[in-house]
Amino acid sequence: MQTEVLGQVIQAIPKAELHLHLEGAVPWGWVRQQSDEALPERPDWWDRDHRFESFGEFVSVMHPTWRPYLNQPEEISSAVSVLYGELRAQNVRYLEISFGLGAYVFPVSEVVRAIQEPAPSDLTVRVIAGISRDRDLETMVGLAGEAVGTDELDGIDLHGDESVGELWHFSDIYLAARERGMIVKAHAGELGGPELVQETLRVLRVNRIEHGISAIRDPDVVQVLKDQGTILDVCPWSNVKLKVVPDLKTHPIRTLYEAGVCVTVNTDDPTAFGQTLTDEYRWLVSEMGLGLADVGEIARNGWRAADVSEEVRAGFLDEIDCLLEG
Repeated sequence: MQTEVLGQVIQAIPKAELHLHLEGAVPWGWVRQQSDEALPERPDWWDRDHRFESFGEFVSVMHPTWRPYLNQPEEISSAVSVLYGELRAQNVRYLEISFGLGAYVFPVSEVVRAIQEPAPSDLTVRVIAGISRDRDLETMVGLAGEAVGTDELDGIDLHGDESVGELWHFSDIYLAARERGMIVKAHAGELGGPELVQETLRVLRVNRIEHGISAIRDPDVVQVLKDQGTILDVCPWSNVKLKVVPDLKTHPIRTLYEAGVCVTVNTDDPTAFGQTLTDEYRWLVSEMGLGLADVGEIARNGWRAADVSEEVRAGFLDEIDCLLEG
């Protein structure tokens, strides 16, 4: 298939973005408008060859793109309105967006409303509370317990430094979230090894792992992922930029997919990494050697994971089928 036609098909695929952090997705153009400083149109860290030498360097880039500007619910709504426009331009039709618990001085319910209210009618938005495993444990557990009881919230996610914080501290929170029928997922297997992926499945009883790519180093863990139908919400360019893998060509998403693991493709923190979801889909072909049928199957995985009605899910799966058969 010609490159131009391939690009048009990938653009037209109705996409689900399942792994996006609000604090890492504030549109750069919006930041430039808010800033008193003259910011470059394209920051240096978007360069294809740029790599973050440490997680600390990544944080140092990300914090100035949101912390000075998202101090009121109205500012969150303004930023996400622009974000939603950018996503819809890529035919993203479903979004799970997380925000950091404790990052804002106003209640969780207000954060959720600020994110939800600007959503266009043709974009389903689910809001996830991100629990930091590397912050003060007592504070995080308390905040998470309150968040799970918030009616407006759709789900929870455990993120942060994977070498810090025992998972069992959060098991009761995950139990309460499951009992409420919330989306439950957790980061593992990005900087941590395959043993952390398996432990996260066992202790938190999730069926969604954010990243999870280190599982490829242990065939037994890969088999567990297959047997349990676990979904890995993978962010290839994020993994490259943070030096988890050297480049896209050697990224394990293709090997995991061909081994029968259910993988989805996402962006993580696009303001820091400088890519779009459409870019990530194109790289599956140009950098990883997958075919258009494979891209379609990975897109279907996103809808299989999405928190939508069976009727809506079936409609988008049919749309992908028709698009790829045309």
